Amino acid sequence: MKNFSLFIAVFLGVWSLTAQQTFEIIWEQGVNGEDASLTIETGDTVRWIWGNASPHSVTSLEGSQEDFDSTVITGEGTEFEFTFTQEGTNDYQCDVHPGSMFGTITVMDELSVDDKFAENVKVYPNPVENEVNLFSLYPLDSYKIVTISGQEIKKGVATGNFTEIKMGDLKAGIYFITITSNDLKATVKLVKN
Repeated sequence: MKNFSLFIAVFLGVWSLTAQQTFEIIWEQGVNGEDASLTIETGDTVRWIWGNASPHSVTSLEGSQEDFDSTVITGEGTEFEFTFTQEGTNDYQCDVHPGSMFGTITVMDELSVDDKFAENVKVYPNPVENEVNLFSLYPLDSYKIVTISGQEIKKGVATGNFTEIKMGDLKAGIYFITITSNDLKATVKLVKN
């Protein structure tokens, strides 16, 4: 299970809720796969911020829709940003740590704010044993967990972009968790072991 501090470090959030947005990824060893992947809209910018003093790069891989390369740079807090202008898939990696730092930026021509919210909500681990983590690029307001038959069994307030929910008291089974941010909602199927 990923720990709280690593996941909080991965995404810091959204700068604005206007049509074009800037999303941040804290870029350091161990940030990869889903934690380093976003679905965004053409015209959105991704800013990678070095989370430690190690040398890193942000380099698009062959076959990506767009080419970008920060070159290898060092220094905690160093930044590289790229504005995506073409619809498509962009696999990327750190050339210094390719096995532990990689992700995919998927760019769609038009995404509503609702779709962007739903595409970027993370619920992990899933299946869950004791605690489930919720993460969103948008600040979270609340969550609600219901059984497969629709019975509400747990709800709560969420603050910021990350929330941890204790699940140890729930029986094994399939649940649905609805996560809200202002008027935005996403529902994710959740399996409890």
